[in-house]
Amino acid sequence: MTQSSWEFDRKGKFKKQYKLLGSVRQEKTNKALMQLANSQKPESLGVYKSSMGVYAYELGHDDRIIFKVDHERCTIELIRVGDHKMTYGKD
Repeated sequence: MTQSSWEFDRKGKFKKQYKLLGSVRQEKTNKALMQLANSQKPESLGVYKSSMGVYAYELGHDDRIIFKVDHERCTIELIRVGDHKMTYGKD
C-alpha cells in the first residue's frame, strides 16, 4: 500500500502544548508535521521510545513531537509537543 498523505489525530494535550509554543516554534512544528504527513513511513522520521511505545520527532535542540502511527486508519496520533519536560514529564 502506498500512503502519500496521513491524517492527524491531535490529542487534547498536544493542542494545549502547541498553543503554548511561540510563533517560531509553531512554525518549526508545522514544517515537521508536513514532513510526517507526506512521508511513506512517518515512524522512520522519529526515534522509537520503547518505554512509552511512541516515536519522538526531534525539532532541533530541545523540542520534539511525540506521536504514534496507525497504518490501518492512515492516521498519525499527535500526543505531545514541546521541550523535554513538556513531552516526557509526568502530568
